[in-house]
Amino acid sequence: MLFSKRLLLLAFFIGFAFSSFGQSKPLIGQVLDSLNRPIPYANVVAINQSTQKIGGFGISNDEGRFKVTLATGAEYLLRVSFVGYRQFELQIKDWDAETPILVRLQQSDTELGLVEVVSEMPVTMKGDTLTYKTDAFTTGTERKLSDVLEKLPGFQVDENGEVKVQGKKVDKVLVDGKTFFDGDTKLATKNLPANAVDRVQVLKNFNEISPIRGLDNDETLALNIQLKDGKKNMVFGDLEGGVGPEKRYLGHANAFYYAPKLNLNLIGGSNNVGEQTFTLQDYFRFSGGMAGLGGRTGSRVQMNSDDLGIPMANRTNAAELQTHLGALNLNYTPSKRWRHTGFLIASASDNRLGSNSLRTYLNAGDNVQEKLNSVSQVANKSALGKYALTYTPKEETYLKYSLFGKLSEIENSNVLVSDFGQNLQNITSLNTRRPYSFQQKLEWYHAPSVRHVFSTELNWESKFTDPLFDLQTNLKPLLGLYPIPNAETYRLFQSQELRTNTVEGAFNYYYILNPTNHLNWSLGYQRLSQSLIGSLRQEGSDQGYEDFDNDNEFGFQDVYLGTTWKTKWKKWVLSPSVFLHRYAWRDQQVANELDFSKVLALPGMYAKWTIKSNRSLTYRFQTEANFMDIQKLAQGLVLQDYNAVFQGNRALDNGLFDNHTMSYTHFDMFSGLTLFGNLNYQRKRNEITTTTDFAGINRLLSLINIQPVNETLNGDVRLDKALNRMKFEIGGRWNAFSTNLILDDRPTQNQQFSQTYDTKLTTTFFKILEIKAGYSFTANDYTSGQLQNTFVTHSPRLEIDLDIVKGLKLKADYTYNTYLNQAASTRSDFDFLNAFLMYRKKSSPWEFKASVWNLFDTQAIRRDSFSENLISTFSYLVQPRYGLLTVKYDL
Repeated sequence: MLFSKRLLLLAFFIGFAFSSFGQSKPLIGQVLDSLNRPIPYANVVAINQSTQKIGGFGISNDEGRFKVTLATGAEYLLRVSFVGYRQFELQIKDWDAETPILVRLQQSDTELGLVEVVSEMPVTMKGDTLTYKTDAFTTGTERKLSDVLEKLPGFQVDENGEVKVQGKKVDKVLVDGKTFFDGDTKLATKNLPANAVDRVQVLKNFNEISPIRGLDNDETLALNIQLKDGKKNMVFGDLEGGVGPEKRYLGHANAFYYAPKLNLNLIGGSNNVGEQTFTLQDYFRFSGGMAGLGGRTGSRVQMNSDDLGIPMANRTNAAELQTHLGALNLNYTPSKRWRHTGFLIASASDNRLGSNSLRTYLNAGDNVQEKLNSVSQVANKSALGKYALTYTPKEETYLKYSLFGKLSEIENSNVLVSDFGQNLQNITSLNTRRPYSFQQKLEWYHAPSVRHVFSTELNWESKFTDPLFDLQTNLKPLLGLYPIPNAETYRLFQSQELRTNTVEGAFNYYYILNPTNHLNWSLGYQRLSQSLIGSLRQEGSDQGYEDFDNDNEFGFQDVYLGTTWKTKWKKWVLSPSVFLHRYAWRDQQVANELDFSKVLALPGMYAKWTIKSNRSLTYRFQTEANFMDIQKLAQGLVLQDYNAVFQGNRALDNGLFDNHTMSYTHFDMFSGLTLFGNLNYQRKRNEITTTTDFAGINRLLSLINIQPVNETLNGDVRLDKALNRMKFEIGGRWNAFSTNLILDDRPTQNQQFSQTYDTKLTTTFFKILEIKAGYSFTANDYTSGQLQNTFVTHSPRLEIDLDIVKGLKLKADYTYNTYLNQAASTRSDFDFLNAFLMYRKKSSPWEFKASVWNLFDTQAIRRDSFSENLISTFSYLVQPRYGLLTVKYDL
């Protein structure tokens, strides 16, 4: 009944939105030159003559056509302009929405005044740079950069702060042309104040290295945030503090100093209300800033991550969240030749998670289900720092040295109760580790002439981690897998030390044949060395656990030579490549050493078809060789969980993956349409996959190269359409894979098909109420042998943003979820309502806000997951209802 009421509420607002269409109508036309040729990317602006404000704007498409949606009942001055042509003006009061206006631009003898004209344009296009004048899209109520970007056509900002433009992920963020926190999108979107932003530039095919600009196929997308004149040569930012019942608190500070030569950014925050200051994704984004050179050629060593422990938690899947962050960013340019950049980031979190789960093990036994209750405490401290010195004596030469370091202290404690068959097992476990790494990188690029470019890159990295696993249980662990001496209680300690050193270098020579063709030869080398020491002991027992001893060394070398040809033909760009690798690896365990070597040719292909200036289709292909690291080869047993033991396999060989990626983009300001899609197919030959031997719910895990081909197919598509005063969005995501593996010595194929569809409607009423009504549907289908299950989630959502009176604003969001487990014929309903009341006088630096999260005091949510040997359904504890009063001050 509650679900039906929510749907009726959504239907009411959607119907109300459609009824508002009559308040405006489109003005259409075409821009031609004196020879009747269409002029694309001409700026079209309609200025309301009563208010002298922009009533609407547009950009002509490839055919010179434009469409501007205007409110009826007003008189407008239509201005059309394009660089090199005289500005066109026409007074318009009553117009026919079906009859196009013909605009003919005459060539200009002089370009005086163009700067003034362009400054009025909401959107301008020049080469690969698309510039948005943000005041044309914002209402003045935006708080952060993310609020501004969400208002721009073709932009998407997800809840993690990642930005997409026309379906493509933004890789870097610059502020006034200078890198902001190593280009991190989240720290920029969540912290840069909206009132400091003047323009947003989309920089396609961005590359700060001048000598090789246009020679690679990376298609890096960057945003350059241009600040308002009043925000330059000064300090700006904001301070925020809040308190609430049950000792809730929030503190946050941003300070930005921008000057021609020196930029400083300081960000700090601490809270226990679920505001994530630094997430696992952020940590990986920064710590992966110096990617390996071999990955560009299709060669990878798949190493286990040593950074896990930072919780992927938020206020809707954690019982308690406490996070802290301090970050400093530096850009110093004493001259045109020298540039110093760097950052320091320190973060800490202390989170509690709780769940009840039903685990279905994919073995052949009669009883394959376990009920597991879990309470976890995850504490993490981490610090990251980077310094880079760039020297560019002239445009043809680029030299850069980078130094990067990170360290962490991670502690993950768990209290578990396992109910399996007639056994009730109480388990306590503690995982700790203190990983650190240190990296150095040197880059040199030089173009002695227009036909020749040389580059050299050198990387060095040293890593260390020391995981310790402390397991306590009331019942004998690992029954059927390994003999454990009898005791009243059982406590096992698994300790390891893993060291990794990497040295790699690459030399490239580019020969430019002509403006549309060039060749690239690459010579590279990589050397990886690892050592692993591990052991297991039992408290109160003298028994030795020699089978768990590891004292291993692993060495890996890769020497490669490759060539790439890039050509442009009409609307096509083609770039085939091939890299010849000579691999050698050595595995030493105890006193026994094994040596291997092989030669592989890894082809690749890049192709792009620019259908029109606003439409393109891109295809990428790469054959990838995936090699094992020391942890996959170590034959000494490793205790992984209370019911899981892992053993490596020295006979492992590399897998070969064929990766195909297709992407399509379509962005049309004339029709208000943005359409993009991606399709990825991966064919995995000789893949390293898991084998599982069961003893009840206890599992012995190992690895083998599987001969049947494993396949993965995933894709997404999204369409955004502007309809007068309304914006409509619809999209879908799909992920399908089939994996061949061994369960209890039986060849088995696991299959998963996940699909998500979502839609959202955004509209504004009387300039005071913005409504977003959305709906999403997710279905996860899991199949393993004869076992099949499907989990479905329906989630309608409603958001409102209401200006009650001047300065007083109400924001609220409501989500209703219905979760269905079809195999068990069970249903779970849960919903969330959050409300925020804010007050700020016009032009005042002060803001006051009252916030309440989880008004209905929902206690738990439902989720599911699928791994090689089990299917799990979870009920996660979430933060209860709580409130906060905050005060904010703009510096």
